[in-house]
Amino acid sequence: MRKTLILGIAALIVLPGAFIKLYAQDYHLSQFDMAPLYINPALAGIYPGEKGDFRLMADYRSQWQKLQSKPYTTSSVAFDMPVNKRFGVGGYVIDNLAGVSNYNTLGFMVGAAYRITSPESKYHFLSVGMQLGLMERNYTNDLLFSTQYNSTQGLDGNLPTGENLAKLTMVKLDANMGIYYKYKNEFKQFNPFAGFSIDHLTKPDQSTTGIPYRLPMRFNLEGGTDIYINSLINLQPILLCMYQGGATEINLGILEYYHVNANYQLISGISYRFQDALVLQVGIKQGGSTFRMSYDVITSPLKEYAGVRGAIEMGVIYTGNKK
Repeated sequence: MRKTLILGIAALIVLPGAFIKLYAQDYHLSQFDMAPLYINPALAGIYPGEKGDFRLMADYRSQWQKLQSKPYTTSSVAFDMPVNKRFGVGGYVIDNLAGVSNYNTLGFMVGAAYRITSPESKYHFLSVGMQLGLMERNYTNDLLFSTQYNSTQGLDGNLPTGENLAKLTMVKLDANMGIYYKYKNEFKQFNPFAGFSIDHLTKPDQSTTGIPYRLPMRFNLEGGTDIYINSLINLQPILLCMYQGGATEINLGILEYYHVNANYQLISGISYRFQDALVLQVGIKQGGSTFRMSYDVITSPLKEYAGVRGAIEMGVIYTGNKK
């Protein structure tokens, strides 16, 4: 009974905070490089140094199962392909459900990328991209607020919320843009890459009360390098920095690729999302196709309520050939 009461109070404290955070910011993925179109539009159909006629990508994330009966989930599917030596097209659908609140965000984006460097350039890849689409946000009356807490009975959904939610569903126009560079030379030990993108260029109005509130633009900076160690091992340090509405997120990690044979590589990795979680990763790669899983170990104060078990995430990239 005491544990249930503590979890109930924790949910009461965390839920409004999470609601406000989602209201002002986007959700994140631990395996952000497994959802390239979500991070940078300039990667649509652009495969630096890789061969393939198209890619299919999917990602699923479930977190905070222990904190409440229904976890927060994020799922996405994406497709892209090169049109010719300079152009690529692609799109994605991403859906986020915020646990028991049933606060839902659905995004649908399509876009194109253009390779600035000459197709004859073997080592340098520079591209720009643009995305355009729709964002839907759906609120339900399943949300509970502090005014609905009764000291004798706990949370009571029949009590008035004290909130004025004039809109429960909204659909808004959204747009993103980005630039990406990669150096690819198999004869060099270091092959660096970097990208910068801006999301929500339209700053869509997210207000549910009639008082305008625009979603802040999100600025993404990613970078890293492929490091050739020997014929068996490659390393890839990687960094992602995101800034949106006064909030900053920094994710720093490293992946190791172990060549089992000419076709398969085993993947292991570790990263740290500052003041949030330690992320452990394992996977396998065959050619241009990859399957990876990750597990978040909570390091923030939230672990006092949810334990260290944060999130499990699965991602897949399938690179195909028309033949």
